[in-house]
Amino acid sequence: MTESVHFEPIPRHAGLSLRDFKREYLYPQKPVVITDAMLGWKALNAWTFDYLKSVCGDTVIQAFRYEDGNYRPDRIERIPLGEFIDNCQTRDWETYPFYVRDFSGLFLDRPDLLADFSIPGYFFNWFKFLPSFLRRPGPRIFIGPKGATTNLHQDIWSTHAWLGQLQGRKKWVLFSPDQKDFLYKNCWAVRPDNPDLARFPKFAEARGVETTLGPGEIIFVPGNWVHWVTSLDPTLSITDNFMGPGNFGPCLAGTFHDFVLPRVRRVLPKRLATARS
Repeated sequence: MTESVHFEPIPRHAGLSLRDFKREYLYPQKPVVITDAMLGWKALNAWTFDYLKSVCGDTVIQAFRYEDGNYRPDRIERIPLGEFIDNCQTRDWETYPFYVRDFSGLFLDRPDLLADFSIPGYFFNWFKFLPSFLRRPGPRIFIGPKGATTNLHQDIWSTHAWLGQLQGRKKWVLFSPDQKDFLYKNCWAVRPDNPDLARFPKFAEARGVETTLGPGEIIFVPGNWVHWVTSLDPTLSITDNFMGPGNFGPCLAGTFHDFVLPRVRRVLPKRLATARS
């Protein structure tokens, strides 16, 4: 990391009680790495790259191409999972800039895989109280080659997030909401591991936190925390976003804007036309 930018380590815990998690991290909106929350998961030991290739290698997945500093939604490669995993294991980000990101389709094709893990009780999701059409699909997976990077960003609707690491290691850097003045509006262009301080001089004043997440570890990312993630190896992760204390209003507003309004715009003109006729 650049010496002029200071990153503190994210706290790491084993045996963290639900009460302590809520008091020390969820309610104050602070990130934490929980090192033993995946111990009961079959997926922790079973989900090797070779295993996934053997049980669902023919499943066609969507891989996003990274180009010009961001992901291109119009440059999606549809490829069998087994072939994609081979590419991730034999190539790196420079030669294969593709990333399976936030992909829930694997669990739609193979719902039996959902039995191989369980969402820790720390991350109770208030979206469960809403109709299914108002929820984002989840959980989801990330698979990518060494060097695969998600630029600085804030998660949708101010949701909280958790991510469990199954294969490989990921480097995380996070910034609390009070650091936004140092991150610029186009913060996705800033690389915390090698910031261009001539272009983004205020970033030198940013105070963030960091960790390297390894297999068997889960990170909690509070809503509104800007974060950056890069893969130090070929990686496989499971993640989900959730509504909870601190983001009830933004989450409801987001679901209404993204899910309810489009339905109203599609249905209302047809009903008005039918009523006039």
